[in-house]
Amino acid sequence: MLKDLCIPRMGSVENARLLQWRAAEGETFTPGQVLYEIETDKTSVEVEADAGGVLAKHIAQAGDEFKVGDRVGLWVAPGTTPTLIAQALKGQTVKAIADVAGPKVVPVPTSVAPMAEVRPLPRAAAGGRRISPLARRLAAQHAVDLDHVAGTGVGGKIGGKDVLAALNAHLLSPVTAESAFAAEVADGVSADADVLLHSMRRRAIAQRMVQASAIPTLTADMAVDLTALMAFRKSSQGRGASVLGMIAHAAAVALLEHPRLNAHWRDDAMLQFRTVHLGIAVDTPEGLVVPVVRHAERLSALGMTEAIAALAAKARNGFLRPEDLVGGSFTISNPGSVGPVLRAEALLNPPQVALLGLPGIVHAPCAVRDGDGWAMAVRPSICLSLSFDHRALDGGPVIAFLNTLKSRIESL
Repeated sequence: MLKDLCIPRMGSVENARLLQWRAAEGETFTPGQVLYEIETDKTSVEVEADAGGVLAKHIAQAGDEFKVGDRVGLWVAPGTTPTLIAQALKGQTVKAIADVAGPKVVPVPTSVAPMAEVRPLPRAAAGGRRISPLARRLAAQHAVDLDHVAGTGVGGKIGGKDVLAALNAHLLSPVTAESAFAAEVADGVSADADVLLHSMRRRAIAQRMVQASAIPTLTADMAVDLTALMAFRKSSQGRGASVLGMIAHAAAVALLEHPRLNAHWRDDAMLQFRTVHLGIAVDTPEGLVVPVVRHAERLSALGMTEAIAALAAKARNGFLRPEDLVGGSFTISNPGSVGPVLRAEALLNPPQVALLGLPGIVHAPCAVRDGDGWAMAVRPSICLSLSFDHRALDGGPVIAFLNTLKSRIESL
C-alpha cells in the first residue's frame, strides 16, 4: 500500500539536500505537482509527482542530505482514507523508516554554536507574487521582507539578483552575526567572525578544483585585434551581438577545424566530438556554474549571444535543470566581464581538454600596416588565454587553433 518517494536520478548528480516540502502530509497531489525542492551540487530542483496520490509521511526534513535514489517520503494511491494511511504507517516503526531514509546531515564544528536552521521562505510569504527558489532561500537567509523587493523578471517575478540588489542598496537589514551564532571564542574562532558553512555547490566546486589541479595544464596566450569585430557589431548583420557571443561563435566554428580541442580525456582513449557543446562559465550568488549551449556550431553570432544570455539568466535566477549542466565539450570563461583582468588563465573543466579564457578588452598601441611599411596605432584588443591538458595536447594543435580563431575574429 505504501510507496516510496525517492530522490530522482538527474544525470551525473550524486548528492542532494532537501530544501523544503511543498506538499503536506495527508495532502492529495496530482501528476506534475511540485512535491518538494532539493539542492544539488549544480542547482536547485523542484521535484514533481509522476502520478497522482496522497502524501502519507515526510521521512526527511529540510536540511537533510541524501544520495540520489534515497527515500524521503511515503505516498499512497488516490482516495486512500486517513484511517487506512494511519494503519499502514503503524506497521512501520520509526526506526525502520529512518534506517531506510538514511539522512546524512553535515556536522557542525563543535567550537561554534550552530546557526538556527534557515529554510527557504514558503510561496505564501511572497504575497501572491512569483518568486524563484533562489530568491526564497536568500530571503530566508538574510531576513528579507519581500514586500520591499521589486521583481525585475518576467511579469514582476522576484529573482535572487533582486534580493541581493535590495540588500546592497541598504533597503533591508540582514541578520546580525550575534543572532546567528553564540558570541564565544573557542579554538581560535573569534567572536566577531561569521562561520559560513559550505553549500553543496561550494563543496562540489572545491572538489572539482582539486581534481582539475592534478591535471598537467599549460596556458597559451595570443593577442587579437578587435577593430574588425567592433565594426561588425555596428553593422546591420552584427547588431545585437555581444563581444562574448561573437568570440564564442568564432570559437565554435574554429573547433570544427581543430576537433582535437573539442574532446574529453579518458585514461584509455580520447572522445573527440563532431559537434560543439559549448560550456559558458556563469558567476552566480551561490558560485560558478557552467551551463551548456547545445550544438553551438549551428548558431550565428546573434543566436549565440541570445543563447548565452538565456542560460545566464536561468543560472542567476536558480532555474537551471541538471540537464543544462552536463555534456559540454569545450568551455569559455569570461572573467573580463567582471573586471579588467589582463590574463585569463584557468583550471580546466574535466574531462574537457581545453578552456578558453577571455580577460578584459584593452586599448593598446600596436604596429599596423601602412602601405609597404608600418605605423603605430591604438586598437581595441584582447589577449586570449587557452588552457589545455598537456596529456591530450601539445603546443602545436593549440597554437594552430588560436591562429584560426584570431584570423576569424580579425577578418569579420
